[in-house]
Amino acid sequence: MRQSFEETTDPSFGARHLPLVRARMAEQGLDGFLVPHEDEHQNEYLPEANERLAWLTGFSGSAGAAVVLKDRAAVFADGRYTVQVRAQVDPGQFEILDLVEGGVPAYLERAPKGAVIGYDPRLHSPDALAVLSRAAGKAGATLKGVDANPLDEAWADRPSQPQAAVVPHEDRYAGEAASAKRARIGAAIAAAGADAAVITAPASLAWLLNIRGGDVIRTPLPLGQAIVAADGGTRLFLDPAKVSNELPAWLGEQVRIEGPKLLEAA
Repeated sequence: MRQSFEETTDPSFGARHLPLVRARMAEQGLDGFLVPHEDEHQNEYLPEANERLAWLTGFSGSAGAAVVLKDRAAVFADGRYTVQVRAQVDPGQFEILDLVEGGVPAYLERAPKGAVIGYDPRLHSPDALAVLSRAAGKAGATLKGVDANPLDEAWADRPSQPQAAVVPHEDRYAGEAASAKRARIGAAIAAAGADAAVITAPASLAWLLNIRGGDVIRTPLPLGQAIVAADGGTRLFLDPAKVSNELPAWLGEQVRIEGPKLLEAA
Protein backbone atom coordinates (compact mmCIF):
# COMPACT_ATOMS: atom_id res chain seq x y z
CA MET A 1 0.00 0.00 0.00
CA ARG A 2 1.45 3.38 -0.99
CA GLN A 3 1.65 5.93 1.80
CA SER A 4 1.80 9.67 1.34
CA PHE A 5 3.07 12.16 3.88
CA GLU A 6 2.07 15.24 1.90
CA GLU A 7 -0.03 17.86 3.70
CA THR A 8 -3.54 17.80 2.28
CA THR A 9 -5.31 20.33 4.52
CA ASP A 10 -5.01 24.05 5.19
CA PRO A 11 -6.68 26.62 7.48
CA SER A 12 -9.00 27.80 4.69
CA PHE A 13 -11.02 24.59 5.05
CA GLY A 14 -13.08 26.07 7.88
CA ALA A 15 -14.26 29.12 5.97
CA ARG A 16 -14.94 27.01 2.87
CA HIS A 17 -16.66 24.05 4.47
CA LEU A 18 -18.49 25.32 7.56
CA PRO A 19 -21.17 27.15 5.51
CA LEU A 20 -21.79 24.00 3.47
CA VAL A 21 -22.33 21.88 6.59
CA ARG A 22 -24.53 24.51 8.23
CA ALA A 23 -26.71 24.64 5.13
CA ARG A 24 -27.21 20.88 5.32
CA MET A 25 -27.90 21.15 9.05
CA ALA A 26 -30.61 23.73 8.38
CA GLU A 27 -32.27 21.42 5.85
CA GLN A 28 -32.63 18.83 8.61
CA GLY A 29 -33.78 21.31 11.25
CA LEU A 30 -30.60 20.94 13.28
CA ASP A 31 -29.06 23.65 15.46
CA GLY A 32 -25.75 21.84 15.75
CA PHE A 33 -23.79 18.79 14.70
CA LEU A 34 -21.11 16.63 16.33
CA VAL A 35 -18.06 15.68 14.27
CA PRO A 36 -15.77 13.07 15.90
CA HIS A 37 -12.45 12.06 14.44
CA GLU A 38 -13.43 8.39 14.59
CA ASP A 39 -15.13 6.70 11.65
CA GLU A 40 -17.66 3.86 11.43
CA HIS A 41 -15.02 1.47 12.75
CA GLN A 42 -13.81 3.71 15.62
CA ASN A 43 -10.43 3.88 13.92
CA GLU A 44 -7.60 6.14 15.01
CA TYR A 45 -5.93 6.00 11.60
CA LEU A 46 -8.37 6.63 8.78
CA PRO A 47 -8.61 6.21 5.03
CA GLU A 48 -8.82 9.55 3.24
CA ALA A 49 -12.54 9.10 2.61
CA ASN A 50 -13.24 9.03 6.35
CA GLU A 51 -11.17 12.07 7.35
CA ARG A 52 -14.29 14.08 8.14
CA LEU A 53 -12.70 16.20 10.87
CA ALA A 54 -9.76 17.15 8.65
CA TRP A 55 -12.06 18.10 5.76
CA LEU A 56 -14.17 20.33 7.99
CA THR A 57 -11.49 22.04 10.06
CA GLY A 58 -8.10 21.48 8.43
CA PHE A 59 -6.85 19.60 11.53
CA SER A 60 -5.26 16.28 10.54
CA GLY A 61 -4.30 14.81 13.92
CA SER A 62 -5.20 11.24 14.86
CA ALA A 63 -7.53 12.25 17.69
CA GLY A 64 -9.95 15.12 18.05
CA ALA A 65 -13.49 16.35 17.52
CA ALA A 66 -15.53 19.35 16.47
CA VAL A 67 -18.91 20.81 17.35
CA VAL A 68 -20.68 22.98 14.82
CA LEU A 69 -23.46 25.28 16.02
CA LYS A 70 -25.41 27.84 14.03
CA ASP A 71 -23.27 30.80 15.05
CA ARG A 72 -20.09 29.29 16.45
CA ALA A 73 -17.94 26.20 16.26
CA ALA A 74 -15.11 24.56 18.18
CA VAL A 75 -12.38 22.05 17.44
CA PHE A 76 -10.83 19.88 20.15
CA ALA A 77 -7.36 18.33 20.26
CA ASP A 78 -5.26 16.76 23.00
CA GLY A 79 -1.84 17.84 24.25
CA ARG A 80 0.04 16.02 21.50
CA TYR A 81 -1.39 18.39 18.92
CA THR A 82 -1.26 21.76 20.68
CA VAL A 83 1.07 23.28 18.08
CA GLN A 84 -0.33 21.44 15.08
CA VAL A 85 -3.98 22.32 15.65
CA ARG A 86 -3.18 26.04 15.91
CA ALA A 87 -1.18 25.87 12.69
CA GLN A 88 -3.86 24.01 10.75
CA VAL A 89 -7.12 25.57 11.98
CA ASP A 90 -8.44 29.10 11.43
CA PRO A 91 -9.22 30.54 14.90
CA GLY A 92 -11.62 32.95 13.25
CA GLN A 93 -13.82 29.99 12.36
CA PHE A 94 -13.22 27.59 15.26
CA GLU A 95 -12.55 28.07 18.94
CA ILE A 96 -9.59 25.78 19.70
CA LEU A 97 -10.11 23.80 22.91
CA ASP A 98 -8.54 20.92 24.81
CA LEU A 99 -10.03 17.49 24.10
CA VAL A 100 -9.29 16.11 27.57
CA GLU A 101 -9.75 19.01 29.97
CA GLY A 102 -13.48 19.59 29.70
CA GLY A 103 -13.62 18.60 26.07
CA VAL A 104 -16.81 18.21 24.08
CA PRO A 105 -19.05 17.53 27.12
CA ALA A 106 -18.12 20.85 28.73
CA TYR A 107 -18.80 22.66 25.47
CA LEU A 108 -22.22 21.03 25.16
CA GLU A 109 -23.08 22.16 28.67
CA ARG A 110 -22.99 25.70 27.24
CA ALA A 111 -25.13 24.90 24.19
CA PRO A 112 -28.17 27.12 23.53
CA LYS A 113 -31.26 26.08 25.47
CA GLY A 114 -33.64 24.13 23.27
CA ALA A 115 -30.97 23.40 20.65
CA VAL A 116 -31.28 20.16 18.68
CA ILE A 117 -27.78 18.86 18.02
CA GLY A 118 -27.41 16.10 15.47
CA TYR A 119 -24.99 13.21 15.40
CA ASP A 120 -24.26 10.29 13.10
CA PRO A 121 -24.97 7.11 15.15
CA ARG A 122 -22.40 5.16 13.13
CA LEU A 123 -19.55 7.31 14.45
CA HIS A 124 -20.11 7.24 18.23
CA SER A 125 -19.98 4.48 20.82
CA PRO A 126 -23.01 4.08 23.13
CA ASP A 127 -20.93 5.03 26.17
CA ALA A 128 -19.66 8.22 24.52
CA LEU A 129 -23.17 9.19 23.43
CA ALA A 130 -24.49 8.74 26.97
CA VAL A 131 -21.89 11.19 28.29
CA LEU A 132 -22.58 13.72 25.52
CA SER A 133 -26.35 13.42 25.94
CA ARG A 134 -26.13 14.13 29.67
CA ALA A 135 -23.93 17.15 29.00
CA ALA A 136 -26.32 18.57 26.41
CA GLY A 137 -29.23 17.97 28.78
CA LYS A 138 -27.61 20.23 31.38
CA ALA A 139 -27.96 23.10 28.89
CA GLY A 140 -31.53 22.18 27.99
CA ALA A 141 -30.36 20.93 24.58
CA THR A 142 -31.00 17.51 23.05
CA LEU A 143 -29.00 15.16 20.82
CA LYS A 144 -30.67 13.67 17.75
CA GLY A 145 -29.37 10.80 15.65
CA VAL A 146 -29.61 11.44 11.92
CA ASP A 147 -29.76 9.09 8.96
CA ALA A 148 -28.04 11.51 6.58
CA ASN A 149 -24.77 12.96 7.88
CA PRO A 150 -24.79 16.71 6.98
CA LEU A 151 -21.02 16.71 6.56
CA ASP A 152 -21.06 13.74 4.21
CA GLU A 153 -23.76 15.40 2.13
CA ALA A 154 -21.78 18.65 1.97
CA TRP A 155 -18.52 16.89 0.97
CA ALA A 156 -19.06 16.94 -2.79
CA ASP A 157 -15.56 15.76 -3.79
CA ARG A 158 -15.23 13.12 -1.08
CA PRO A 159 -12.79 10.37 -2.12
CA SER A 160 -14.08 6.87 -2.74
CA GLN A 161 -13.82 4.28 0.00
CA PRO A 162 -10.64 2.17 -0.26
CA GLN A 163 -10.93 -1.13 -2.10
CA ALA A 164 -7.75 -2.96 -1.22
CA ALA A 165 -8.06 -6.72 -1.69
CA VAL A 166 -8.80 -8.76 1.43
CA VAL A 167 -6.52 -11.80 1.49
CA PRO A 168 -5.88 -14.85 3.69
CA HIS A 169 -3.48 -14.67 6.63
CA GLU A 170 -2.10 -18.17 6.93
CA ASP A 171 -2.55 -20.14 10.14
CA ARG A 172 1.20 -20.61 10.51
CA TYR A 173 1.46 -16.85 11.02
CA ALA A 174 -1.82 -16.39 12.88
CA GLY A 175 -1.11 -19.19 15.36
CA GLU A 176 -4.69 -20.47 15.41
CA ALA A 177 -7.22 -21.43 12.76
CA ALA A 178 -10.09 -19.01 12.22
CA SER A 179 -12.60 -21.83 12.70
CA ALA A 180 -11.24 -22.42 16.21
CA LYS A 181 -11.43 -18.73 17.00
CA ARG A 182 -15.01 -18.51 15.79
CA ALA A 183 -16.00 -21.55 17.84
CA ARG A 184 -14.40 -20.03 20.93
CA ILE A 185 -16.07 -16.66 20.41
CA GLY A 186 -19.40 -18.37 19.69
CA ALA A 187 -19.17 -20.25 22.99
CA ALA A 188 -18.53 -16.98 24.82
CA ILE A 189 -21.56 -15.42 23.11
CA ALA A 190 -23.76 -18.33 24.17
CA ALA A 191 -22.40 -18.20 27.73
CA ALA A 192 -23.40 -14.53 27.89
CA GLY A 193 -26.95 -15.45 26.95
CA ALA A 194 -26.75 -13.73 23.56
CA ASP A 195 -27.51 -14.98 20.08
CA ALA A 196 -24.80 -13.07 18.22
CA ALA A 197 -22.15 -10.35 18.44
CA VAL A 198 -21.45 -7.53 16.00
CA ILE A 199 -17.78 -6.93 15.12
CA THR A 200 -16.92 -3.51 13.69
CA ALA A 201 -13.26 -2.96 14.65
CA PRO A 202 -10.93 -3.80 11.72
CA ALA A 203 -8.28 -5.31 13.99
CA SER A 204 -10.84 -7.65 15.55
CA LEU A 205 -12.17 -8.61 12.12
CA ALA A 206 -8.66 -9.35 10.85
CA TRP A 207 -7.84 -11.45 13.92
CA LEU A 208 -11.11 -13.38 14.00
CA LEU A 209 -11.09 -14.48 10.36
CA ASN A 210 -7.32 -14.61 9.78
CA ILE A 211 -7.49 -12.06 6.99
CA ARG A 212 -5.53 -8.95 6.08
CA GLY A 213 -6.19 -5.90 3.91
CA GLY A 214 -4.79 -2.52 2.97
CA ASP A 215 -7.59 -0.05 3.67
CA VAL A 216 -6.01 1.71 6.65
CA ILE A 217 -2.74 3.59 6.49
CA ARG A 218 0.15 2.05 8.45
CA THR A 219 -1.88 -1.06 9.34
CA PRO A 220 -2.74 -4.15 7.23
CA LEU A 221 -6.44 -4.03 8.07
CA PRO A 222 -9.62 -4.50 6.04
CA LEU A 223 -12.62 -2.23 6.58
CA GLY A 224 -15.76 -4.30 7.09
CA GLN A 225 -18.10 -5.66 9.71
CA ALA A 226 -19.22 -9.09 10.83
CA ILE A 227 -21.97 -10.75 12.84
CA VAL A 228 -20.83 -13.84 14.72
CA ALA A 229 -23.54 -16.24 15.88
CA ALA A 230 -23.39 -18.44 18.97
CA ASP A 231 -22.71 -21.48 16.78
CA GLY A 232 -19.68 -19.75 15.21
CA GLY A 233 -21.41 -19.05 11.92
CA THR A 234 -20.41 -15.63 10.61
CA ARG A 235 -21.78 -13.07 8.17
CA LEU A 236 -18.98 -10.89 6.78
CA PHE A 237 -20.14 -7.56 5.37
CA LEU A 238 -17.57 -6.49 2.82
CA ASP A 239 -17.42 -4.45 -0.37
CA PRO A 240 -17.53 -7.06 -3.19
CA ALA A 241 -14.69 -5.22 -4.96
CA LYS A 242 -12.38 -6.20 -2.08
CA VAL A 243 -13.07 -9.94 -2.19
CA SER A 244 -9.94 -11.62 -3.55
CA ASN A 245 -10.23 -14.80 -5.59
CA GLU A 246 -8.93 -16.98 -2.78
CA LEU A 247 -10.97 -15.41 0.03
CA PRO A 248 -14.28 -17.38 -0.14
CA ALA A 249 -12.54 -20.74 -0.04
CA TRP A 250 -10.26 -19.53 2.76
CA LEU A 251 -13.18 -18.43 4.92
CA GLY A 252 -15.10 -21.68 4.42
CA GLU A 253 -18.78 -22.55 4.34
CA GLN A 254 -19.56 -21.20 7.80
CA VAL A 255 -18.69 -17.64 6.72
CA ARG A 256 -21.05 -15.91 4.31
CA ILE A 257 -19.84 -12.78 2.47
CA GLU A 258 -22.50 -10.09 1.98
CA GLY A 259 -22.55 -6.49 0.77
CA PRO A 260 -22.05 -3.78 3.43
CA LYS A 261 -25.50 -2.23 2.87
CA LEU A 262 -27.11 -5.40 4.19
CA LEU A 263 -25.71 -4.87 7.69
CA GLU A 264 -28.41 -2.46 8.87
CA ALA A 265 -31.15 -4.93 7.99
CA ALA A 266 -29.33 -7.90 9.52
